[in-house]
Amino acid sequence: MPSITDAHAQSLGQVGALELNGVTSITDSQAEILSKVSLLELNGLTSITDTQAEILSKVEKLHLGGLTLITDAQVESLSKVKQLFLEGLTSLTDSQAETLSKLDREHFRVSKNVRPLIDKYIGKLQLKIIRINDAGAMTDAQAESLSHLSELLLSGLKTITVKQLESLSKVEQLTLNGLNTITDEQAESLSHLPLHTLELNGLTSITDAQAEILSRSSVGHLELFGLTSITDAQAESLSKIPSLRLNGLTSITDAQAVSLSKVAMLGLNRLTSITIKQAESLSKVNSLSLKGLTTMTKAQAACLSQVPYLTISEDQQWLIDRFKNK
Repeated sequence: MPSITDAHAQSLGQVGALELNGVTSITDSQAEILSKVSLLELNGLTSITDTQAEILSKVEKLHLGGLTLITDAQVESLSKVKQLFLEGLTSLTDSQAETLSKLDREHFRVSKNVRPLIDKYIGKLQLKIIRINDAGAMTDAQAESLSHLSELLLSGLKTITVKQLESLSKVEQLTLNGLNTITDEQAESLSHLPLHTLELNGLTSITDAQAEILSRSSVGHLELFGLTSITDAQAESLSKIPSLRLNGLTSITDAQAVSLSKVAMLGLNRLTSITIKQAESLSKVNSLSLKGLTTMTKAQAACLSQVPYLTISEDQQWLIDRFKNK
């Protein structure tokens, strides 16, 4: 979908994370609405205006991989973004490179073409992000030393205590993919953190109580790829989270589909088939990813074609297109 309406933008502007990589142009008013999203991917845009750059500077994590050139004014504006992805840039001026090199940013990525020029100016860059991939465990003192950081990728941790979680009082984006299980106490501690993104992709199961606890948190985007099944109660609790990725589920019940239809942005990429009732329910989702579907009836395609932003396998896309084009 190369463009969106203001109404569509308004309906999507409340989610925590949003991928609109098929959109090739937006208006200033749409940029203003979308700037409320914490994680925004607009990799289909090949150009933006200076005004749009200023508006989008309010996004915390912004992907603009389709831009090959930017103006000085846009660089000044985008330098305010905490996490900025500009992998498509083919050239930069010295002044632009110097501006970008001074960013007090949590993460920044550009193409190989312009990286050397930015490195020329970097010097000592203070990143407010830490990755611990092989730590296994950390001490209370180490957790305390991380207390000022707003993004933590701790995928190597196999265990973390409640006290350590409570130390991470400023973290907004937290990755704990090394955990296989959590306790109710840990879930409660996580729910009290000011999180807008939480990844717990190593969990192979959660309890109904833990799902309910996490649903009461401030999390806008939750990933639980390790779950291969959930209960109806868990589906109902997790449906309160605006952006939810359950890409490990191999099947869902009709009741779960009804609950999950309340999620604004939903990923169910491991489902290979769904029922007509599930298709009817999931058609209410604003942004839906079903990349794993291997079969689909015309009735199911008619339902799913109503989803404003649907990501599906190429093998099934043609059937969706038949109904969208009617």
